Amino acid sequence: MSTALLRRALRRPGAGVGCSAAGCPRVDVLVIGGGISGVQIARHCAARGLATLLVEKEDFGSGTSAATTKAIHGGLRYLEQGDIPVVVESLRERRLLGLAAPHLVQPRSFLLTAYDWSTPRAPILGAGVGLYEALALGRNRGILRDLRARRPRWVRREELLTQVPWLKREGLVGAWRHDDSLNLHPERLLLAILQSAVDDGAVALNHARVTGLLPAPQRGVRVRDELTGESADIQAEVIINAAGPWAAEALGVEAQRNGVAVAQSKGVHLMTRDLGNTDGVYVRGANGHHIVVNPWDGRQLIGPTDTPMDGSPDDARAEVSDIELLRETFDSVAETPLRREDVVDTLVGVRPLLMSGDSTYTSSRRFDIIPGQPGVYTVLGGKWTTGRAMGEKVSAEIIAREAGLPPTKRISAELPLHASMRGYSTMSEALDAAVRAAPHLGLGREQREHLARMYGEDHVRILGLVAEHPELGQPLEPQKPQAAGASGRGCLDCAAQVVYAVEAEGACTLRDVVDRRLSLGTRRAVSAEALDAVCRVLATVLGWNGTRLREEREAYSAAQRGRAEILDQGFACPSSALS
Repeated sequence: MSTALLRRALRRPGAGVGCSAAGCPRVDVLVIGGGISGVQIARHCAARGLATLLVEKEDFGSGTSAATTKAIHGGLRYLEQGDIPVVVESLRERRLLGLAAPHLVQPRSFLLTAYDWSTPRAPILGAGVGLYEALALGRNRGILRDLRARRPRWVRREELLTQVPWLKREGLVGAWRHDDSLNLHPERLLLAILQSAVDDGAVALNHARVTGLLPAPQRGVRVRDELTGESADIQAEVIINAAGPWAAEALGVEAQRNGVAVAQSKGVHLMTRDLGNTDGVYVRGANGHHIVVNPWDGRQLIGPTDTPMDGSPDDARAEVSDIELLRETFDSVAETPLRREDVVDTLVGVRPLLMSGDSTYTSSRRFDIIPGQPGVYTVLGGKWTTGRAMGEKVSAEIIAREAGLPPTKRISAELPLHASMRGYSTMSEALDAAVRAAPHLGLGREQREHLARMYGEDHVRILGLVAEHPELGQPLEPQKPQAAGASGRGCLDCAAQVVYAVEAEGACTLRDVVDRRLSLGTRRAVSAEALDAVCRVLATVLGWNGTRLREEREAYSAAQRGRAEILDQGFACPSSALS
């Protein structure tokens, strides 16, 4: 195997892969794909005691798993479809995520708005919310006191307009308010789950592309190190392809023989400035399209779209038509149209849709396990909220099928999560403890709370870096006075997080660090000043020369400019001309 890959692998001290008789690295289970599905499957296989290796062609969580509305939800919309089992499972998993990661999963109220022209009507919406809450009975059991959900209630028109100042008044009836959960930092939560797998002995490799299956009678894959170009063969008793939209690509020419075909649906969000609402808002536009307007970290997310797409998911981009659809939907229920200056950036993800005539449909009815040639399985479907249940069921079913796997141990539904801030009675108590840690460092309360929420108990490792090198406590994006009428705040990330991203979290590129280890890139539209600050640290930690720094920085900046240009085009005509 590439020595560079092994050097940067996420693994606990002493963990590693075995060696086959032929000299190839060998594992019990090899998981393809570092999104939430692959990470949860790897976690459950490792927790059962199987030698597990996860490989991801780009970076952990770099695909669909990062392009979310940042909600952990029970699937209220499934009630309209009559799919009660889906809702029950989602509600159970929502609670388990809240127990496992209280620093990253917190309550979020959502308002289901009703107009006199919209459907379903307000009484039907209320009945749906009532059933939803009844199915979630016991959701607060074991949850920290200040993170418990409130009862749903009806919000009258005038009160609603004070809470959501941008809503169109004409025809507005009111809204039903209910509590779901906010996925505060999906990238960090995914890394915490992955680190949990590593704690149990798994090894995880990013920037490691599977280029094909090994020829029979071998079981395994060929992997190419995307940063060095080196390749290696890895043997595995079982291969689980959880690459999502890239599932067919991961199997290459074997995809058709294994019965794997994937249709793709693109989901686009607009990220805007703070629009004034502190609760999430579900609304159906006059065009019949549903959107969620969800406040997050001084920003708002508006979306998603759901449009079919062809070609490689690597090429997924927000297009003018996507932006126009979101504008048309939002503007039809807004008092004033959305303006270009309101929009910070776009966010794009690709959902995999199953196209298979022969599959094993699991009891959750949200994902499929498709058996291919001996020892090879493809898993399609699943979502953030139910990823744990999917990982548990996939690992159990495949273990039951594969006699060649060693005996495994049983695991609990309440697996401990790496560095989770448990053991407190309230989240406020946990954050207060974080603020009191290492008081001599001089970091402000807001920055300390930010680090505790991002890293859980591991925030002390960031503080340790600052203690050794005080200059690493400097913010990457210095706070600036807010202009009159402006809202939100700047980014609270510091230079120590960049060092930690490389040394402890497998980050290899500028995008790995900015977009998936820090909060900086998740807030989009990263300033030149902040990019320069990150690059200065990376030059030292990774030993990059001037050429490598310029290439990485220009590639990041070019991608930002491209998204901005599409936004400009998407706002080129007035919203009145879109309908």
